[in-house]
Amino acid sequence: AKYYFESDEISITGIREYKKGTNGDEIKFEASNLFASLFFSSKFKINKNIVVPSTYDIKIRPKFLNRDQSIKFNYKNNIINSMGINTWEASLSEVNVFDPLNVQIMIRNSVKEGLKKFNLNIVDMENGGYKTYSFILVNNEECVFKDKKYNCYVVERIRENSERKVVYYLADGLEFMFLKIIDSSPEKINTLELKEILSFG
Repeated sequence: AKYYFESDEISITGIREYKKGTNGDEIKFEASNLFASLFFSSKFKINKNIVVPSTYDIKIRPKFLNRDQSIKFNYKNNIINSMGINTWEASLSEVNVFDPLNVQIMIRNSVKEGLKKFNLNIVDMENGGYKTYSFILVNNEECVFKDKKYNCYVVERIRENSERKVVYYLADGLEFMFLKIIDSSPEKINTLELKEILSFG
């Protein structure tokens, strides 16, 4: 699927792709223009409808943005390692921990199952470990994509004592694809919006 990403620093269009493999699956988002390029990759396996992350990589150009980061989930030693702009090592506890990309699979599955409220743990990219977020189905509203109307499930992601809020718009009728994601905090707003469906996933 083709998405348009917009932030205070950059506006760019890229391709989000889901690949299934014999040794696991991968979600990738790649975007580039004359001034910059973005690359996000999440590799994982799925066990009994639960995502089990393997690696999460970010590469951003130009280098002065300094956002490159690589995270590895080591289940043998029960640790998570991060290299790059944020270097840390944290213990991997008994709970399920997801990365910022593959958590979208869990959100999508939870909404499809009819859950109106659920919690998910997302790796703390900056400080290590993870943070627990609450996801709440706040509304159903009409969304328009390519001049066609869809029923959208609007899900808010919040965390106690945090002013940051992420709102997800999932379209019923498009296999619960994300039509739009708005990530807002007092400092900035990032928006990811679906522009074209190349394949479902």
